[in-house]
Amino acid sequence: MRSDTERLKDILDAIATIRSHMVSSREEYDADEVKRWFYLKQIEIVGEASWKLTPETKAKEPGIPWDRIAGMRHILVHDYWQVDWELLWFVLCNELDSLSAKVEGLLHDAGVA
Repeated sequence: MRSDTERLKDILDAIATIRSHMVSSREEYDADEVKRWFYLKQIEIVGEASWKLTPETKAKEPGIPWDRIAGMRHILVHDYWQVDWELLWFVLCNELDSLSAKVEGLLHDAGVA
């Protein structure tokens, strides 16, 4: 079983992977189906790791919308035919920096980062 520290690092690794392969525009995103599915998989990893964190760890950072992150993962995995690519683009462009900073803070507070 993975520890919360490992799961938090998984979140950061998935975000770093997205960043290292991020397209430069919405047009490029729309045109590259393979990259869209690649991003989706990384967001699934973020959601899975978030979902399996202990309640104690989640309570240390109430500013992270843990339930929404896990909920998005559930939709991407179980309702894959209904992927909202617009929402995924929004998350990629607007949510990952904040999430990354807060997760880094959790690791720092735990004496890991």
